[in-house]
Amino acid sequence: MMEIKTVSTGLPILDESLMNGVPLGYTILLSASPGSGSELFAKQFAAAGVGKENVIYFTSTERNEDIISTMKSFGLGTNLKIINIGAEYYHKVLEKELIISKYREEGIPIGEIFTPARKKKEREVNFLTRMTYEVSKLKPPFRIVVDSLDFFLNNYERIKVLSALRTIKAHTQYYGGVSLFTMLKDVYDTETVSGIEQLADIILELEMLRTPKGFLKYIVIKKVRNHPEKAGIFKYTVKEHGIEIVK
Repeated sequence: MMEIKTVSTGLPILDESLMNGVPLGYTILLSASPGSGSELFAKQFAAAGVGKENVIYFTSTERNEDIISTMKSFGLGTNLKIINIGAEYYHKVLEKELIISKYREEGIPIGEIFTPARKKKEREVNFLTRMTYEVSKLKPPFRIVVDSLDFFLNNYERIKVLSALRTIKAHTQYYGGVSLFTMLKDVYDTETVSGIEQLADIILELEMLRTPKGFLKYIVIKKVRNHPEKAGIFKYTVKEHGIEIVK
């Protein structure tokens, strides 16, 4: 039997429970409730490839310096490329809307805001295209982290998001990289969720259960393509080196 080449998720016990890691060419979907640790999981997954793979990290919710600071605080490697979709969205879209709103409030006609030299219509920024373009430049070995899909699902039509994810999945499969997408759990309609889940080779979920003594945290292996026997549920905690599964 041909040996399957795998890479680590950054969580050794999770690796053992999967296929001694994640097979090259696989795409992972991580669904999580707010506060359950999806951002930290994404950072651990990214750091597991540092020094061995080309790692690209798309963020829509954090500043670059906060990502690096958090990774360093858990002793994680930080030699990765960060594409800050959230920051670009603010500077290229929201900041302009804020300026226009300010002038409108002050009673200045919109036509007087810009000089003739600035009247040329700017090309609309498509952040889905931006993401797939950056992915297309990756050469193996590589790993891709998109934290999170929520930005794209809230700003683009579902069919366009799924098309972009298919492109990323195809690149991951063809060149033998690995990809991780994160998203909020129990937020989107069934058709959206099922479309994304069909693309994923591995589906993980992070759950938190409130008890009188605090919160219990669980990581669920919901799907491993062609290996239904791998499904399972594990308790996890957060320690000095990050998320750790409790045996």
